[in-house]
Amino acid sequence: MVTTSNDTFNVPELYLMAAAFKGNTLFGIPDKQTYQLKGSAIFEEAHHRLIGKGILSTEGKLTKNGAVIISVLKEYYSSKKFVRINHLMFAFRDEKAEELIILAEMEEQKAYKLHVVAKPIILKMLSDKLPLILREPDESEKGFLKKELTSEEKKSIQSFQPSDQSINFERFQLNESKKEATNPEYYQQWLIFEKDEKLMMVDTVQKEYYHASQYWFLKILFDELDFPYKEGTVV
Repeated sequence: MVTTSNDTFNVPELYLMAAAFKGNTLFGIPDKQTYQLKGSAIFEEAHHRLIGKGILSTEGKLTKNGAVIISVLKEYYSSKKFVRINHLMFAFRDEKAEELIILAEMEEQKAYKLHVVAKPIILKMLSDKLPLILREPDESEKGFLKKELTSEEKKSIQSFQPSDQSINFERFQLNESKKEATNPEYYQQWLIFEKDEKLMMVDTVQKEYYHASQYWFLKILFDELDFPYKEGTVV
């Protein structure tokens, strides 16, 4: 059952709010047309729910709170880069911005929360949720960035079931003209997990398997989320 709390929105509600700036697509959520084909009743119900959540007045006009949320949604819509970490989609203002926009999937392809969060808080939040970020590296990891696995090691990984602490990491660059999954400039996906106390990173598109150092993993994370850092520390 989809939650109906005031700060959680389903797909038709998000598209109704996006209509305020003529946004017909919202990256990372189901296509609008899928809902349009089901008839107007879905959007009429969404309109009533937005009134109940204080986004619209009883006359159907935008409230102050609604204007703030739609402004954030417009920034999300305008982002040219997106990073997904498990159920969280991150959108970007510019490299110097101190916050990121997060669209958190609360129920798969149904319910979402929208937040603007400062980068240091995001790092703390991710570290609390994903123990791999605070993983203590083995001493040997100081001597390499990544090592490609042997054929035997790859077979072992392919039959291995990662725990729920594993990380699905995806990056999308919408400025790229060739928007194909096989173009690493447009799309990358990494499955990151620990096996036998070793950090594993699998490029699921290119089918490349690595024993990764903690430094290399964190560099990818910090670079793609535009986190400022110096000698491994957020600044």
